[in-house]
Amino acid sequence: MNETFEGNRDFDSSNFIQFLWAWRLPLLIVTSIAFVASLIFSAPFFITPKYKSVVVLYPVSTSSVSKALLSETYGGKEDILEFGEDEQTEQMLQILNSNRIRDRIIQKYDLIDHYEIDRNSKYKLTRLYKQYEGNITYRRTEYNAVKITVMDQNAQLAADIANDIANLLDSIKIDMQRQRAIKGFRIVETEYLQRLAEIHKMEDSLTFLRQKGVHDYETQAEMINQQLAIEIAKNNTYGIRALEAKLDTLAKYGGPYVSLRDALEHEKKQLSVLKSKYEEAKVDAEEELPQKFVVSTAYGAERKSYPIRWLIVLVSTVSAFLLTVLVIIIIENISKSDAMAFAQKKKFKLNLRIPQVHVEIKRPTIRTTSSSNNNKWKMEHFFNNINLLQLLWKWKWHIAVICLIAGIVAAIFSGPSFITPRFKSVGIIYPSNIAPYSDESETEQMVQWLNSKDIKDSVIRKFNLAKHYKIDSSYRYFYSTILYKYSKNVQISKTMYESVEIMVTDTDPRIACDMVNEIIHQFDRKVQRIHREKYDEVVRATKEMLDQKKREIDSTEARLYELRTKYEIIDYSNQTREVARGYLRTVDGDNAARNINTSEVIKLKKNIEEKGGEFVYYNTRLYDLLRLYGEFQEDYDRAVFDANKNFTHANVVTPPVVADKKSYPIRWIIVFLTMASTLLLTTILVVLFDGRLSVIAHKG
Repeated sequence: MNETFEGNRDFDSSNFIQFLWAWRLPLLIVTSIAFVASLIFSAPFFITPKYKSVVVLYPVSTSSVSKALLSETYGGKEDILEFGEDEQTEQMLQILNSNRIRDRIIQKYDLIDHYEIDRNSKYKLTRLYKQYEGNITYRRTEYNAVKITVMDQNAQLAADIANDIANLLDSIKIDMQRQRAIKGFRIVETEYLQRLAEIHKMEDSLTFLRQKGVHDYETQAEMINQQLAIEIAKNNTYGIRALEAKLDTLAKYGGPYVSLRDALEHEKKQLSVLKSKYEEAKVDAEEELPQKFVVSTAYGAERKSYPIRWLIVLVSTVSAFLLTVLVIIIIENISKSDAMAFAQKKKFKLNLRIPQVHVEIKRPTIRTTSSSNNNKWKMEHFFNNINLLQLLWKWKWHIAVICLIAGIVAAIFSGPSFITPRFKSVGIIYPSNIAPYSDESETEQMVQWLNSKDIKDSVIRKFNLAKHYKIDSSYRYFYSTILYKYSKNVQISKTMYESVEIMVTDTDPRIACDMVNEIIHQFDRKVQRIHREKYDEVVRATKEMLDQKKREIDSTEARLYELRTKYEIIDYSNQTREVARGYLRTVDGDNAARNINTSEVIKLKKNIEEKGGEFVYYNTRLYDLLRLYGEFQEDYDRAVFDANKNFTHANVVTPPVVADKKSYPIRWIIVFLTMASTLLLTTILVVLFDGRLSVIAHKG
């Protein structure tokens, strides 16, 4: 009999069909029950059917109306008809996953009642969002499009939700951009109106100078000098005085007229550029374009997509069959193991008697035979303990009690009395108006800004995190400790959609939400402060150059005024020509040569000889200075605009919300892992302990 068990020690599966036939009745019963049960429980009475609707979208290449329609680059990269690339697709996915779209869909279709969620439940929002995310999914297709999939028990409702999500994409993105566009438009509008008012003032000043008789300085100076030479030739004293009075007016108001005229010309050029920006900003603030190309719209499905009944029945039936086969094999092995153990005990008792006979005949043989049988018994007993199922069944009550106690203890010690619950709040943002500093992307630079020390310090101070985290300020390593706690509770990372995720966990859900908002606010302030410092440096530098050129212009105009009034040099080229004609008496007219005021001609000739070169230098210098002043004024105005602008630098895609359910600890995971670890450790101890008991029993 012992030989029989030795030969059948392992499960004999050589004839598997024969084995199945031997157990055909249990297999058939269990499989049939599984088939019927799966067929029944996959029916609509137990599993509510769901219908699927799909929308396929492509993003647009540009969202700016002015760039798409008014920019000179129209038809190129900013083509209104061009599909978006990877970056636009990722941004679309991020917006679709935002809570702005989610909250509007939930409110419009009253999904909290549609999903039959108790409004008085403590975790109603968590359950609602989980249901929403389970029924509505977004993914990028292999063709770089975006696919919106909605599952619902109402086919038409699923189609309506899918189409509304696609429509909401336009309104949400346009709303996000319009907030910035309106702020930008207000800034450009203020600058434009200010520049327009300055031009009106300059035109009023020029009107005043024209009323004084200065209409076109260069032409008037030339014509008056020509006529003065004629009147001098005629010796017309009244005409000479009248022309000299006009020359005095030109000398007095000519410089301001030229300065204002040239400055007005420069300002009008700047106004033209600013007006184009004003019109573009106005279009961006007031007009809108679709933000997507709809490839496929959703429609009410005629056939359910879930559950797939035949698949459930097939998997359940096959699984039941395989599991039944496995259980039968285990049962047979356990039965054979029990029979083998019984046979081994009988064999062991027989072997114990045989050595006693050998003792009387030959002592050495006794020792050798006994030792060999003892080792053989130990090995056989050891390999019997390999049968883990038999061993676990033997100690089942002990293991069950220990695991149950461990589960209860884990459930107790993972409760709020021992582990303080923590709540999570998340915000997702995109960078904007961040000038690149190196090869990193704007998103990577944003992550670096958000992790800066001064933002951490500002958040720590505002929320008094030292007290909140219960860290003693007199502690030697206080600052390192609070930064460590901050880094554990605040996680800032780049997402797969090139956005930035700010995740804060805290024992207070309101503080977690407020900390996310504060980090975003501090980021805006920090970038604004850094940019403003740099722009202020540019403002100071350009203002210094502007003041320097203004002082040079003033000194040059003062010297020209002196040359005009004291030496009567107003228009060097025309006066030189007329003086030469008067001096050489080559003026036209019968008695003109005879009537020339020679003393005045000689006086003017002397003034031109002595001061003419200086007049030409200062007059040319004045025009050069005015041109340079205009260029510096343009740079200064741009720098002042940049320094005073109040742009935000973060587009908030998903603002943080106050969590209604804790995110830590997850009690069921703690209980499960504790019980699993306890089961494993108890099994190891049982194996060792059972082996030790067997050895002791054998020695006894």
